[in-house]
Amino acid sequence: MNGQELWRLWRDQFDGDLEALTEAIWAANKMVKEEPVQTRDRFYALKDEFILRYATSGRKVRDEPPPPWYRGVHGSVRTLYCYRVQVGERVYRLHSYIQPLEVEPGLAEDGEETGGTSVDEWSWLPLSYREFYKMLSSYAKERWGFSQGGGV
Repeated sequence: MNGQELWRLWRDQFDGDLEALTEAIWAANKMVKEEPVQTRDRFYALKDEFILRYATSGRKVRDEPPPPWYRGVHGSVRTLYCYRVQVGERVYRLHSYIQPLEVEPGLAEDGEETGGTSVDEWSWLPLSYREFYKMLSSYAKERWGFSQGGGV
């Protein structure tokens, strides 16, 4: 199946595009952790575009040393931010290194209902990571004009 066909099947399970898109981003974000670095980087670029379009607030989580493969300035740090995307009653939390336009102090990560299903085994999902990525990249290209090479 191509990305558009996968999107139609996925979308039919939800009440709206934003709910379907957010759940797909959330699930793919959990699954991508097992993928090679280049695969993760492609997904994270797409996820960052999603965050820029739909996140309602963000807060600083922590400063981190750069990953071992980073070829930037020695001693530099990256700041991880937690973004909040609200879809109806559900609140999704996604992390990124892109800085929010406005950093909200003390955005809680615990104690609120969160989106997605927190399970360790992903076999219940109807799609593999590759199918999620195919679907999401097709959606991003078609709806946002997003391309991996240069963003929108």
